[in-house]
Amino acid sequence: MTIRIAIDSAFVAGARKLPPDRRKGAMAALDKFQREPKLPSLRFRALQGADSYFIINCAHGDRVILRKESDDLFTAVDVGPHDNVYRRWNRT
Repeated sequence: MTIRIAIDSAFVAGARKLPPDRRKGAMAALDKFQREPKLPSLRFRALQGADSYFIINCAHGDRVILRKESDDLFTAVDVGPHDNVYRRWNRT
């Protein structure tokens, strides 16, 4: 199954704050997720305490937060360094 990904304005704002190489890494992670969502390197997992939200790993320790809209549609809602993203989403 091919996954569709929508991009939220908050994701765009977060991506703009990243250096170009890390922004490219985040987009590459989304591309990998779209083609092969169970790829082990992405470590796709549920965001604890937030129904319908999931995390994938990117390069350089960055994380992308995804909101599940349907079985084949996710919205990228946040991106950034591990600590910053987890702090924004009240995770430790």
